[in-house]
Order: sequence, then C-alpha cells, then structure tokens
Amino acid sequence: MAVDSDKPNIFNYFNYREYLSALFNYNKAINPIFSHRYIITKAGFKSPNSLKNVINGERNLSVEGAERFATAFKMETKERVYFILLVQFNTVKSPKEKERCLSELLKLRKSSLPAGLKDEQMDIMSAWWHVAIREITALPDFKNSSLWISRVLMPPIKKGDAASSLHFLKKTGFIRKTEIGWRPVEKIMQSDPEVTHIFASQFHREMIRLGMEAIARFSYERREISSTTLRLSGRDVPHAKSLLQHFRRQMLDFASNSQDADQVYQLNFQFFPLVNPDRSHRINKKKERQP
Repeated sequence: MAVDSDKPNIFNYFNYREYLSALFNYNKAINPIFSHRYIITKAGFKSPNSLKNVINGERNLSVEGAERFATAFKMETKERVYFILLVQFNTVKSPKEKERCLSELLKLRKSSLPAGLKDEQMDIMSAWWHVAIREITALPDFKNSSLWISRVLMPPIKKGDAASSLHFLKKTGFIRKTEIGWRPVEKIMQSDPEVTHIFASQFHREMIRLGMEAIARFSYERREISSTTLRLSGRDVPHAKSLLQHFRRQMLDFASNSQDADQVYQLNFQFFPLVNPDRSHRINKKKERQP
C-alpha cells in the first residue's frame, strides 16, 4: 500500500513525456517483469524502443498512439481522457488549439486534484484585477472592502469579483496582514513553461486591451502612450529586447523607491514585426544577385 501512494498522479502533469516516464518507473518498481518490451507489446507497437523514444523526445506521440499506451497502462476513464488531451496539448501548433486543450485540461485537473493543489501562477494571471488589487493594498487610502476595491479600479469591476480576488490573494499569500494593514508579498512561482506562456499571453492581451481603452479613458496628462516604427537588422532583435528588459527592470527599481506611492500604473511593452520575419532565403538571394 505504501508503494501505491507513490503512483504518479496524471493530473499533476502538463507534459505527457514526463508522466509516461514516471508511470513506467513506478510500474517497474512494483513489478519485476515490467519492461519497455512488455509495455510495447501490450500497446501493440512493433519497435521495442517506441516508448523510450517518446520519453526521450526523439519521437512524438499521435492520438492513436496515446490511446494505445492508455490501454496498455490500464488508465481509468478520466485519466485516459486527460492523457490524450495532454498529448494534443503538447503537439498542436495553433495557439488557439493549445488554449482550447489547456482549458479542457484545467477543468479535469481542478475536478480531480484536492483543493489547495492548484497552480497559483495560473490563477494570478487569470484576471487583470488580481495583480492590480495586490498593488492597491499598499495604497495609503486602501480599504479592506470589496465594494471600495470594485469602485476604485479603472475600469470598475463587479463587487463579487473584487471579493473573490481579495479572498484568493489572502489565501495564497500574495498579500499578508501586517501591523499597518494588508501589504503585497513578492513570490517566486514556478510552473510548466508552456502553460505559463499561454496564461501570460492571455494576460498580456487583456492588459493591451486596457491600454487601448486608456487612450479614451484618461487625459494626456495622466498617461503616456506612443509608438515608434523602427528598421533594424534581424541580428539586433535580441539586443533590442534586452534593452527593453533592462528598462523594465529600471522602472521596477524606480517604483520600489517611489516615496509615498499613492497610484497604481500598468506599463506595457509592445515590440513586434510589421513585415514577415522569415525572409532570410529571399534576402540571401537578393544579396547573391548584387554585383
């Protein structure tokens, strides 16, 4: 029974290769006859290295292959559905399809994992007001009131959303009670990089939308929104990104030293191509034709 408690829980995984590796090692530990050849035979594959190649990243798993392994490993119905979705999530290329798969995975995950094992990094980025309310707690006029929070935010949000957000921030430790009231807490969070990327993309889209609305919502004196169209070498793009990242760090340092801070601002960076960046073959042909 002690060994069974160590069985990998599929709902803790966002990478099907990692799960297959953990599941194989678990079965091998409790069953001496368990081997790559054994599970490959059960799954109906011809190559004895099929599972090993998948785990090592040398081969991708199709939906059909996922169903075979699900049967061979005797996955329960819910685990089977999650595993096949996991394979799709890790293999599809379309951002929209990835978001769809992730949404389905999270529904299954939240209904299967014990409360408290949710990913805080995903939750904090699930709504723009979570990070805003986290910073609002440090304002001199902050009130521990969902009604006050819902009205002070720009744009305003529903009182119920403010109450849920405040409860979430307190429960997860993103804010804590001090002698002078609630204060934001810096937390180092880790999650699956691909999952984090999708949630961050959704978060950035929402913040960019708010930035667009800010043009009409606030006067020129209260905002700074401008744009610049640049022409530069593709080799210089990493350096340009580095400059923006350096400036962001400078702004964070500047804000942390701002005395008597009584405002909360959002700073967005938007740096993206306006022409097809995958044109190296055309550029090289052009250079070859030049005398």
